[in-house]
Amino acid sequence: MSGSFSVVLPIVILVGGAFGMTSITMFLRLKNKAAAVLTILILLSALVALIYVVDRAPDPDPSASAFYGVLSPDGILFKVDYLGIYLISVAILVGIFVSVYSGESLSRDHRFVLYYPLILLTISGLLGLFFSTDLFNIFLWVELTTVSSSALIAFRYHHEAAVKAGFKYLIMSSLGGMIMMLGVYFTYRSTGSLALSVISDHTDLFTRIGAGCFLVGFWIKAGVFPLHTWVPDVYSQAPSAISGLLAGVMSKSMLFLAPAVCLRLGMSSSELGLFYILFACMNMLFGSIRLLKQDNIRRFLAYSSIAHTGYLMFALGIGFLYELEAAITASLFLFVSGAVMKSLAFLAAGIYEYYLHSSDVEDLKGVYRRMSLPAVTGSIALAGLAGIPILAGFNGKWLVFSAVLEISEPMALLGLALFLLSSVISLGGYLPMLAIQFQPSNGDRSDNAGTPVRDRISIWMALPTAGLVALVVLLGVIPSPWLRLIDWFMDWVSFL
Repeated sequence: MSGSFSVVLPIVILVGGAFGMTSITMFLRLKNKAAAVLTILILLSALVALIYVVDRAPDPDPSASAFYGVLSPDGILFKVDYLGIYLISVAILVGIFVSVYSGESLSRDHRFVLYYPLILLTISGLLGLFFSTDLFNIFLWVELTTVSSSALIAFRYHHEAAVKAGFKYLIMSSLGGMIMMLGVYFTYRSTGSLALSVISDHTDLFTRIGAGCFLVGFWIKAGVFPLHTWVPDVYSQAPSAISGLLAGVMSKSMLFLAPAVCLRLGMSSSELGLFYILFACMNMLFGSIRLLKQDNIRRFLAYSSIAHTGYLMFALGIGFLYELEAAITASLFLFVSGAVMKSLAFLAAGIYEYYLHSSDVEDLKGVYRRMSLPAVTGSIALAGLAGIPILAGFNGKWLVFSAVLEISEPMALLGLALFLLSSVISLGGYLPMLAIQFQPSNGDRSDNAGTPVRDRISIWMALPTAGLVALVVLLGVIPSPWLRLIDWFMDWVSFL
């Protein structure tokens, strides 16, 4: 083995932590809250290891400290990917909030011993995807995220709908994996190699077909129209914390992974940008229109996520098609703002489910009088997703708007018109959802067992929602520090 072991240390911490905490939890008979704290410590350790990897790199040029593995065309090699570090850092941050929240939300389920290791494996799979340098290992890490995410989605196995959602995600993601494997075949048939560094110098028709296969595979995982059919079922049936992690981070990360692979297999940036823009328009319109008639809170958020996937794709598409760095910067900001807002929205919805035992929109009427915390935090998340000023969502959309105006090309302006139209249509769903929580209710509301709703929310649920609210506001009021961080990472990213 050559290089620096610190490169793979975050992966080792997450994977080793997943298996290690399973044994520790069972041997010491830890309670749910103790397991949640242990998970948080493992995630913080992985984040520190990522920071250490960045600190070891002297400059943006490849160096001996930037890889670990076997230096041969057929060797397994992990290389530092700074775009991956940025996205994984956000994933770990969301994972910490989710773990704190689960300290209470999972208190009624004795199978927490499996829950937290699955979260660690899911995040480790995403990290492995970005750090792998050959196509077969990318496929293996995709499968790890598929299996672990499917288990988390179907975690509430006593609900038939949750099991069906888990199988649906497993089948759709496995189909994407099979298509990727077909791409591996075409690429290897042409070049005789699976290493991206070798393939990028010998691209031809077969490698371009391979690029198309990987694009479709990643788009299935991202929920791109018309490959989105798993999204409403999965986000409405998975545990609310897991829905926040999947919708906020995991699915959106696939939109950045696809270019990292496809551009090296011979697909041009203009072709990729055109594909992204065309399908972004369908995602934006479909998601914003379908969310208008949803009477289930989490299905509403699922269609909102489909629309947000379109916004992110549009920013990336503009960046690739016109080689515009400002659009890529906007997409990276849109990613982090969407991650915190979407996670916050699902966690707030989960609080309603936990105490009201209901996900129906009608049951939210007047709930502010009894449960002010989720009403306020959920409203901030919805307002941010709607693009209300001084919140993170507004700055994300404004950066996209500003980037498109820099070029003023007909296709870009048409896409921008659909971008704005989708945002306006979405307001027709966000505003009523926000307002119903503050409408007068017909007396005190109770859960479906006739028990009055608790006024006091568990601190384990209150802290992560409050923390996410702070991030939504800070990214809206003071975005400059995060934009400077993005600019620093852009010096290391070679998309354009």
